[in-house]
Amino acid sequence: MKMKNIITALTVLFISLSVFSQETFEDLLIIKADADWEKLIKHSERYTNKSSSDKEPVPYYFLAYGLYKISFQAERGDEYKGAYKDAFTAIGKMLRYDKTGEVQEKYSEFINELKLSLLEIIQNETDNEEYRRAFGWTMRLYKFGRDYVPALYLEGALRSRNNDQSTARIKWEEANTLVKDQKIGDWSEADQKLLMLGLYQSAKALKDLRQPDKAKEMMDIGAPYFEEDKRWEANYDDIVN
Repeated sequence: MKMKNIITALTVLFISLSVFSQETFEDLLIIKADADWEKLIKHSERYTNKSSSDKEPVPYYFLAYGLYKISFQAERGDEYKGAYKDAFTAIGKMLRYDKTGEVQEKYSEFINELKLSLLEIIQNETDNEEYRRAFGWTMRLYKFGRDYVPALYLEGALRSRNNDQSTARIKWEEANTLVKDQKIGDWSEADQKLLMLGLYQSAKALKDLRQPDKAKEMMDIGAPYFEEDKRWEANYDDIVN
């Protein structure tokens, strides 16, 4: 009877410890609702620096969210001057530790917002032919995966602009291989728009290298999916006609 009581007590203790050890991160959700971005960053960092939760994906989402939001505040501490870039580092860790993909799916709206914000920056830099600056921002796209197809096309285009044709070809070949297995029609708005930009900039670089046939082949990759998009239509005409 005594042994049975000991086993029962140990079982209860084990269950209690298991429940206690499972972080819910509800405090971060409350702080996020209060829109106190500095507090959200600091509390999220406590979790990301703690051995029991440093590989949990959720705190990195809250950290990325706080960094992204505070980056729009003109009056922010010097430690947050690079907050926008740091947000991508945090989201990259979130994706790395999210083995099931559940966290990514839950916070997909924010991930798309991040991508669209980066799209706007890269779009502006390429429009102004600031290719070296565009390259730096494009590298941030790899936080969404080393095999992120839009990033590969954009890197290829910008490598070409920087006279690194051998690396450009490697990136384009890698992207062309990966894109064959992609269901582009099911992609998010951000992913599709980044792909459109990557294909167009790649085709434009090829056209400037006097390779019009390859430029057209590049644009034809996106044609079945984007032909109703006005910007894509204009870009297609710019390359093909």
